Amino acid sequence: MLYNTFSNFLKNKYGGKVWKISIDAGFTCPNRDGYKGFGGCTYCNVKSFSNINEKDISKQVSDRIKFLEKRKIKNFIVYFQSYSNTYGPIDMIKRKIEASLVDERIVAIYVGTRPDCIDEDKIKYFKELSEKIDVVLEYGLQSIHNTTLEIINRGSTFEEFDFALKLTKSYGLPVCAHIIFGLPGENRDMMFETVKYLADNKIDFIKFHHLHVVKGTKMHKEFLNGDIKLLSENEYIDILANSISMLPNETVIARVVGDAPKDLLVAPHWPENKSEFLNKLNNYMIQNNLYQGKFINENNN
Repeated sequence: MLYNTFSNFLKNKYGGKVWKISIDAGFTCPNRDGYKGFGGCTYCNVKSFSNINEKDISKQVSDRIKFLEKRKIKNFIVYFQSYSNTYGPIDMIKRKIEASLVDERIVAIYVGTRPDCIDEDKIKYFKELSEKIDVVLEYGLQSIHNTTLEIINRGSTFEEFDFALKLTKSYGLPVCAHIIFGLPGENRDMMFETVKYLADNKIDFIKFHHLHVVKGTKMHKEFLNGDIKLLSENEYIDILANSISMLPNETVIARVVGDAPKDLLVAPHWPENKSEFLNKLNNYMIQNNLYQGKFINENNN
């Protein structure tokens, strides 16, 4: 096996197919509502926030499970995906998380958020919850370089991610990091430095994304002005394959390429087909003798 895929991880952990149910719990973002800034990250399409209560959350999950039952899916992960799902008072977070636990076949909760929306009280709650159900915290890192984070108006720093990562892992909770390749001003070495940091800190899960330009963003205007240069598919595969080879064998590769809604996507228009992309990645890794853990193993010899 070239790398530790998410599907293999789920099969080994839960003994069969597990379906991830993505929900919108109505959280906002401190980089949009004025607490840290307005407008959000330059690559992010700003939409109005939904006023979603606990009953809405329970219904989202239960309706999706009813649909998936027809496909004979037996286990489910609830994924709090939209925006920053730990942004707010701890009591509200608890209510929204626990409102999603509507079925005994839910085996895990995955919570997507920003690292600057985490503190010890919230981690203590997730640790307590993990005694009953698996919990994974997903933090958007994007890059370890603060100069890059400033360019994309991230509104948070590498140091905040580092704090959140170490705090979360100190309580024995697994972390998934999101990173983006091809951000403005970054070269290959800078991208590899981000991956090396995560490898050195034994990240549990990682999601790789390539930079998208979508409508309604500041980056869209920059792209039209010729200020944004995007990676080609071949360039991305080369960086991705070498990055995977830098990671410990235990790290789960939860995603190798991102996507965006076609009605919002400006560029790039690859991959046209994810199966074809995976074949290209696998072939590239085989041809170049690359595989997860290779560079770690070579350094230890």
